[in-house]
Amino acid sequence: MKLVIASNNKGKIREYKQILEPLGYEVFSQSEAGLILDVEETGTTFAENSALKARAAFAAVLYLQTTAVLR
Repeated sequence: MKLVIASNNKGKIREYKQILEPLGYEVFSQSEAGLILDVEETGTTFAENSALKARAAFAAVLYLQTTAVLR
Protein backbone atom coordinates (compact mmCIF):
# COMPACT_ATOMS: atom_id res chain seq x y z
CA MET A 1 0.00 0.00 0.00
CA LYS A 2 1.22 3.49 -0.83
CA LEU A 3 0.90 6.29 1.70
CA VAL A 4 1.32 10.00 1.04
CA ILE A 5 2.33 11.94 4.13
CA ALA A 6 0.93 15.49 4.02
CA SER A 7 4.28 17.04 4.82
CA ASN A 8 7.59 17.93 3.25
CA ASN A 9 9.39 17.91 6.60
CA LYS A 10 12.33 15.59 5.90
CA GLY A 11 12.61 14.49 9.53
CA LYS A 12 8.94 13.52 9.73
CA ILE A 13 9.08 11.68 6.42
CA ARG A 14 12.20 9.76 7.54
CA GLU A 15 10.44 8.75 10.79
CA TYR A 16 7.30 7.60 8.97
CA LYS A 17 9.41 5.58 6.53
CA GLN A 18 11.36 3.93 9.36
CA ILE A 19 8.14 2.92 11.08
CA LEU A 20 5.94 1.97 8.13
CA GLU A 21 8.19 0.56 5.42
CA PRO A 22 9.11 -2.56 7.44
CA LEU A 23 5.36 -3.21 7.60
CA GLY A 24 5.13 -3.23 3.80
CA TYR A 25 4.02 0.34 3.14
CA GLU A 26 5.53 2.64 0.52
CA VAL A 27 5.77 6.09 2.09
CA PHE A 28 6.02 9.32 0.10
CA SER A 29 6.16 12.98 1.03
CA GLN A 30 3.65 15.17 -0.75
CA SER A 31 6.42 16.52 -3.02
CA GLU A 32 7.65 12.99 -3.83
CA ALA A 33 4.07 12.20 -4.87
CA GLY A 34 4.04 15.23 -7.18
CA LEU A 35 1.71 17.27 -5.02
CA ILE A 36 2.22 20.98 -4.57
CA LEU A 37 -0.09 21.95 -1.75
CA ASP A 38 -0.34 25.36 -0.16
CA VAL A 39 -2.71 24.77 2.73
CA GLU A 40 -3.57 27.74 4.90
CA GLU A 41 -3.19 26.62 8.50
CA THR A 42 -6.36 28.12 9.96
CA GLY A 43 -6.78 25.61 12.77
CA THR A 44 -6.18 26.53 16.37
CA THR A 45 -4.16 23.40 17.19
CA PHE A 46 -1.47 21.25 15.62
CA ALA A 47 -4.02 18.46 15.20
CA GLU A 48 -6.49 20.70 13.35
CA ASN A 49 -3.78 21.97 10.99
CA SER A 50 -2.58 18.42 10.39
CA ALA A 51 -6.12 17.39 9.49
CA LEU A 52 -6.41 20.29 7.02
CA LYS A 53 -3.21 19.20 5.27
CA ALA A 54 -4.24 15.55 5.23
CA ARG A 55 -7.63 16.37 3.69
CA ALA A 56 -5.98 18.53 1.01
CA ALA A 57 -3.49 15.77 0.16
CA PHE A 58 -6.26 13.15 0.03
CA ALA A 59 -8.38 15.33 -2.27
CA ALA A 60 -5.40 15.95 -4.58
CA VAL A 61 -4.46 12.25 -4.79
CA LEU A 62 -8.09 11.28 -5.38
CA TYR A 63 -8.36 13.87 -8.14
CA LEU A 64 -5.17 12.62 -9.80
CA GLN A 65 -6.32 9.00 -9.62
CA THR A 66 -9.73 9.88 -11.05
CA THR A 67 -8.39 11.92 -13.94
CA ALA A 68 -5.79 9.25 -14.77
CA VAL A 69 -8.54 6.63 -14.99
CA LEU A 70 -10.63 8.82 -17.28
CA ARG A 71 -7.82 9.37 -19.82
